[in-house]
Amino acid sequence: MRGYFIDLDQVDSVKEWSVTIYNHLASRSMPLTTDQTQFWPIDALETFRLWVNQGWRVDQTSPFDPADRIPPPDLPQKVKRIRADIRSLSQDELDAYRAKLDDIMQIGNPDRGAPWQIFAYIHTNWCLHYQEAFALWHRAYLLYLEELIDFAIPYWDWMAQDASVDGSPEAGLPQAFLDEAYIHPGTGKKRPNPLRYAAAKDGNSKLCAIGKMSGPDCKYVQRNPLFYTSGDTDRAERTRFYAMARIFQQQVVDALEFETFSTPQGVPGYPWANIPAFHPPQPDNLYPYRDVNFDGLYEQPHDNYHGWLGPDMGDNAYTAFDPLFLSYHANIDRMLEVWIRNHPGAQFTTQTPLQPFLGAGATDVSYSSADHWRYTSIGEMAQDSRRIGYDYSEPVAKQFTGDAARKKSPTAVKAKPSIPGKVVKEAGVSADPFVATRAEAKIMDDGPWVVFDDVRCTHDSYLIDVFINQADATPNDATSCNMHYVGRFSRIGMGLVDDKGRCVTQGVSRVLNAGPTIYSLDLRPEDKPQISLVVTHLDTGRVVTADEYKALPGFIPQLVWGDPRQPIIGQMAPRGCCSLH
Repeated sequence: MRGYFIDLDQVDSVKEWSVTIYNHLASRSMPLTTDQTQFWPIDALETFRLWVNQGWRVDQTSPFDPADRIPPPDLPQKVKRIRADIRSLSQDELDAYRAKLDDIMQIGNPDRGAPWQIFAYIHTNWCLHYQEAFALWHRAYLLYLEELIDFAIPYWDWMAQDASVDGSPEAGLPQAFLDEAYIHPGTGKKRPNPLRYAAAKDGNSKLCAIGKMSGPDCKYVQRNPLFYTSGDTDRAERTRFYAMARIFQQQVVDALEFETFSTPQGVPGYPWANIPAFHPPQPDNLYPYRDVNFDGLYEQPHDNYHGWLGPDMGDNAYTAFDPLFLSYHANIDRMLEVWIRNHPGAQFTTQTPLQPFLGAGATDVSYSSADHWRYTSIGEMAQDSRRIGYDYSEPVAKQFTGDAARKKSPTAVKAKPSIPGKVVKEAGVSADPFVATRAEAKIMDDGPWVVFDDVRCTHDSYLIDVFINQADATPNDATSCNMHYVGRFSRIGMGLVDDKGRCVTQGVSRVLNAGPTIYSLDLRPEDKPQISLVVTHLDTGRVVTADEYKALPGFIPQLVWGDPRQPIIGQMAPRGCCSLH
């Protein structure tokens, strides 16, 4: 501290600088030690404040000289809304939310002029995907609805520890979305549950629009029917279906380990590529990691969950008509907030407009303003949510933080501590990973990752299931019990022709962690593992031929030995078979 003219060994010096010392300690701009993560405890700060206000007494004989030299610390700033775990809501709170959707949004009205149809069509016509704005655009979208209904959207916690275990209360959809009816708090009348019976796009579910379903239920959004089963009914199929969620959860954990939100090419320590010769113009496929970062990887589990949830949720033109979209994306936003709060120094200064939302808080919309400065910007949405006016309460269930058997290389960076505030208690990897053997660490340090390059928007939606050394795989082999199965990469189609530039024209990269599969199969680079795909058309359930999917953008994978992330923390859990619960 002498470099700042403060001598902590001298009482007079501490006395002179005590207010400045306190302010820096309390604001956490001055760490307790050289460890940048260690700060004075709140109790110690209060003791120091009282010591100064009592007159800097050095022993029992020192006189008191009371004065308000340091005022009490600022109370936490109140936020406008707190988004709660939907499973934590009381019946009255849940019914109040349902009534808002009924009364204000007219959620069951399929008329094109109904508020719910107008709101959902914003997503159909304006949503951004396959670019770094995707999570931030959807943040603005939720804020706009909260302004319309004056109610905090409750989140669906699909990151719960047992969300992938059939029979667990966290598995599948929360009961709030399964109930047939509710009692309207204003009228006392029994009404259809708007969280289940919401009018689909133009009053015609995707299944009906493509001719796979007919009848009165066509009016409402449709989800995977396994969500509505329980007990012994379809137990085996449901168990495999729910187990898929663990893979998606791990993908979220992998994304949270990135140190960068979006990585431009040429950043020091992150070279463009290892290319021996340059013959401009260089083709994009020579730069397989150009967009591998938090934002790039996080969109993968986002897409996977959409496709997993069912026909309407799996198509961008239909998805926002399902009120499940709101609570699902509130949790997407909650995990985004984990990353933002773990990286307070991240810089988001871009003024790129997130149309059609207006203002710093996305409280209004305009569909035709030529003044781009009026629109909500990426930078305004990429802040700590408390600056924008909302926060998250703690989830009901313990959070999934990574497979308990994950191994970590001795050179890997320590996992981040829990984030401050209420968002989640834990984020990142397992609390006590054990050190891998030398051979295992080499496998992990050398990769591998399955990289899909040139990923761009498609019209239709697809499920891409990836396997190692299983050329004859079928959709039934896409289960976490299968040692050859790497995971799923869902491609959620835009549904409509993209005529608004919502999709990047230069493709991005998406990755799947193949480490667990490679480790389970005991493979090395010299074994030359072979990747195979099963591509399924989400709407029809038809397995797409190789000739068909190779003609689509970003459907040809490559196995890359070497971790493109910064830092590296691999998942090395051997696969075993699932048991039925």
